[in-house]
Amino acid sequence: MSTLFDPAAFLDMPVDAPLEKRPPLPLQDYTATIQEVTAGQWQSKDKFNPDGSNKSGVKYDVKLVLEIPGEVQTALGIEMPTMQMTDGIMLELNDNGQIDTGIGKNRQLRNYREALDMNKAGEPFRASSMVGRLLKVRIKHEIYPVGSDNIVEKVAGVAKV
Repeated sequence: MSTLFDPAAFLDMPVDAPLEKRPPLPLQDYTATIQEVTAGQWQSKDKFNPDGSNKSGVKYDVKLVLEIPGEVQTALGIEMPTMQMTDGIMLELNDNGQIDTGIGKNRQLRNYREALDMNKAGEPFRASSMVGRLLKVRIKHEIYPVGSDNIVEKVAGVAKV
């Protein structure tokens, strides 16, 4: 590849072949590595608080790199040894603005912590320490938008490797 890159020429470069959608991955468990965890805020577009304001909160975005087994690559006719996915963990906070550790709170975060063997009493947890760790990821298929034939892969659950 040339070291001279002309953005204007690249924008005007013709592409005469259509892009093809990859077949969806089979519904099964995949080994994955957590590549990155970031914290952010979210705001609902269609759910409201009693005062009429949009529901909002804090979440972790977990970027995962799934390992695609050779037999799946062959069956689907793809040459992708890995695939990236992002999972969102919506967090329940206490009155102090910290992660609520009450019984039954933050189920999704608890599932990640248990899958990573990071849910132990007396051992401080930091979301940033999830990066680089392995876990099992089960995927599910959803149709989006509703009524279309477009299958979207999502994380259905996580478990220990």
